[in-house]
Amino acid sequence: MTGYKLLVTAIALSLTPAFAANSADSTSSASQPSASASSASATPSVQYRSGPTKRGRGVAFASTSSTETSNTSHASSAIAQIPMDATTSSITLFGELDGGVTIEKLRGKDTTVKMSSGNWYWTSWGIKGVEDLGGGNAAIFTLQQAFKLDNGEGVGGGAFNNQAFLGLQGGWGRLTFGHQAGLSSGDGDYSMLGGSALGTGFTAIGNLAGVFLTTGWLDNSIAYRTQKYNGLQFTAMYSNGIDGDDKEWSKNSHYYGLGLTYDVGAFNSNFMFELEDHKGTKLADGSPAKLDKTQYYTAGASYDFGAFTLYGAYQFVNHGTRMPNYNMIHLVDASSTATKPATEIPTKGVRQNAASVSVATPVAGGTLMLQLNGVKGKILNDSDKYQAWSIGSGYTYPLSKRTLLYGSVNYGQGGKALKHSNLDGFTTVFAMATTF
Repeated sequence: MTGYKLLVTAIALSLTPAFAANSADSTSSASQPSASASSASATPSVQYRSGPTKRGRGVAFASTSSTETSNTSHASSAIAQIPMDATTSSITLFGELDGGVTIEKLRGKDTTVKMSSGNWYWTSWGIKGVEDLGGGNAAIFTLQQAFKLDNGEGVGGGAFNNQAFLGLQGGWGRLTFGHQAGLSSGDGDYSMLGGSALGTGFTAIGNLAGVFLTTGWLDNSIAYRTQKYNGLQFTAMYSNGIDGDDKEWSKNSHYYGLGLTYDVGAFNSNFMFELEDHKGTKLADGSPAKLDKTQYYTAGASYDFGAFTLYGAYQFVNHGTRMPNYNMIHLVDASSTATKPATEIPTKGVRQNAASVSVATPVAGGTLMLQLNGVKGKILNDSDKYQAWSIGSGYTYPLSKRTLLYGSVNYGQGGKALKHSNLDGFTTVFAMATTF
């Protein structure tokens, strides 16, 4: 099959849910901009309307080669969150199931057709609880496990490899301890990554993970979030050891995050600063890597014009330890599996600028989304450059308040150090998802 015929076939397949859904009996509102926004009214004090960051797939903090896609975690479900004003004691079992077919054609590689899981929602199950302590205060917890729908296997390490936290909440805000995701991760209850119609959903080619450097899951973390006051909400997060805190403080890798959102009327925005100090990172011979501290500056905004919602996002990263979608910078080039000696690992990392602009609009009872993304960066040790751009599109149709049909078509090109990487090619997805 030629590339042109493949593209036409894939577009037709990915839009099948849209045409099929026109004759379906939907019981939910057709005006919802995305699945993630559907529960915003139920938990207003912890929601962000700058894009579907609570539903779209995230990328795990994992080391993979430039020719592999890290697919070990997904973004937090809004259904898993507990409103800050909730004080009624309860235990709830919850989850999401998401499965379908992905067609992928990366530059220089064969076309693949495969079952895929966790494209728009993550596939997971969990338990959340709240206990009324009196005086408007409550004890809360969430335990959440991700797995693959196609074969039932768990992903990542540990029994509850996504969120696992315990904490307190009240009129003063929410304080939690445990395994939680960073502010710009697109994952977990504390993610603030916004300003995007697609978020980190569907595939990295076409979404924010294909251009931004998203932070990941953090062990030994403490997070605090205020209530929302006049549209403002503040979040702070710290990890005493991203991968373990069994050593003295100076030998653990730490994470620091500060974030602010401002939502008023149809306008929504967020800004966050994050830092990773890499103190615990070691070379292959066991000696300290002495990496420069990674600094993330990320901002997003959206405005709902009624007929459509316009989104924009920007990120600057200095001394990043990888390129977008976890393409690792210790590779000689993105198409090679040969690595540099441990003593030549780029300790200064990368510097990059990335941006995204997108739009979402109601169409035929569902939501149509279109997004343009771009990134330019440089590996600081040797001045090697990289760049990538992509166009992402998607359509979601609610069959009910719990079940979606969706399709996505995405195309991207990687240049220089990202040429022939997992961001250089074409993907399409068509699937369904449900929550419980």
